Amino acid sequence: MRTGLAFLPAGVCTLAGALIGTRLVQVIGARRQLILGPGLAAIGLFWLSAVGAGDSHLSHVLGPVILIGLGIGMSFVPMTLSATAGVPPHEAWLASGLNNTTRQVGGALGLAIMATVATTIATNQQGATHHVATSLTAGYRAAFVIAGGGLVVGALLALALPKLPSAAASHPVVALEEVLEEAGEPQIAFEG
Repeated sequence: MRTGLAFLPAGVCTLAGALIGTRLVQVIGARRQLILGPGLAAIGLFWLSAVGAGDSHLSHVLGPVILIGLGIGMSFVPMTLSATAGVPPHEAWLASGLNNTTRQVGGALGLAIMATVATTIATNQQGATHHVATSLTAGYRAAFVIAGGGLVVGALLALALPKLPSAAASHPVVALEEVLEEAGEPQIAFEG
């Protein structure tokens, strides 16, 4: 129960970030939001990499988890808009599917890399210090730095994105409705 409650803020903040991101992308655009979202998550990961073995969840972990969740959630909508922008309407499903597949594969690969780094460092530290909590913390701290670095690289790569067409950038729901209409899909009522 305690573990579930400890992870709850991450899910709630990711949801909140996605809801905020849906509105924010209309104001600042996809490119800027793909810098802001991963940037926030990177700050959270770098902050989390400073947590010590005996630090409490509430005072040392909750803040970084909130930033990570908000940043990741804010990235979903502009990532999808960027992946499908400029794609012919009859191929939008393909671009969207490739975007989702890439996100899943990237998450699995990132997790595998971080787990390998954390385990290797923890194992090496364990032999030297014989203190399990300190060894595990050292491994996870390194993994968080690597993940934060990956997000910084992603935010910098967003600078290379072309500017989205005005309909998609300023009104993503309208743009989606137009794509569905041109593709011959049944109309879906969007609210908001």
